[in-house]
Amino acid sequence: MGEKAAEFAWAKELCQQSKTTCPADLLEELMAAPECPAFGPVHHFLTGAALLTCAVNAGYNSNLDTQLDELMTRSACVPGAVCARWGTCGAAVSCGMALAIVQDNAPLKTEGWSETQLMVADLLKQIALAGAPRCCKRDARIAVREATPWFSCALGIELTLPNQNPTCAVSKSNAVCIGEACQYHG
Repeated sequence: MGEKAAEFAWAKELCQQSKTTCPADLLEELMAAPECPAFGPVHHFLTGAALLTCAVNAGYNSNLDTQLDELMTRSACVPGAVCARWGTCGAAVSCGMALAIVQDNAPLKTEGWSETQLMVADLLKQIALAGAPRCCKRDARIAVREATPWFSCALGIELTLPNQNPTCAVSKSNAVCIGEACQYHG
């Protein structure tokens, strides 16, 4: 994890400083950081990190540092282009990893296992319905917004959703941007 810890130190620091209970707002802050690339597997960490952080900020009693470190380790196993090569979005997988971490899920544990699988299935459906080809920013936004109510319900906390959609700042640098078909297109 040493390499990933150094690579994502900026994101972990932003999470530790955050007081918001809105995962979508925190995700926007993370994605706007100058250290954040426009695309790529960094989003496989950021989406889950936003949810874990906001759960703690909303009163869920857990060790954020330990959970972010575990998420770094798990998300490092999800390569770039997993959406095309594995048929699953890394942002949705990150949300699943985050819920599994916070619930201390295990392969033979009954509680939490099905709910986490159902959440990821829901996220993947919403991402797929948004259209192809992939866009890491769009898919991360969809994943976090769709995962927020699942986290609130599963953890018995009140996470908030943003009042409006952000305007994408990287659409011009995405050669395959779907343009006005994207709900975040500016």
